[in-house]
Amino acid sequence: MPYRDEEIRTRKYELAVIPANVEAKFTALKPLMQDLQEARQAEIVTIETCVRQKLDDAGVLGNARVSYLNFARAIYRASGHQSGVALSKVVTAEKAKFTSYGLDGDLLDACASCVVGAVAY
Repeated sequence: MPYRDEEIRTRKYELAVIPANVEAKFTALKPLMQDLQEARQAEIVTIETCVRQKLDDAGVLGNARVSYLNFARAIYRASGHQSGVALSKVVTAEKAKFTSYGLDGDLLDACASCVVGAVAY
């Protein structure tokens, strides 16, 4: 497949920035975007509720909870891009990073199980 030259690039750019085209695309996709955003937010709330319950059970209070929640959010973010062994490696790397911050490894495993249903290997 040949590379696009400057004329093709310019013409495609001009089509992409016509306000009417942009508005039509956005108007057509807005309901879908809102539905997908609501679904993702519901997942995040479920995960954070599970993590908070684990933290309550472990007696973690105050600002210490923030780091554990950030760990869960980092894994959740990665789960949108990785799966299987790759995701396990990301969980392992994130666990090592957050353990170096002074967090409890067993509690991090419990948080990871809330997000992906598995722990670091």
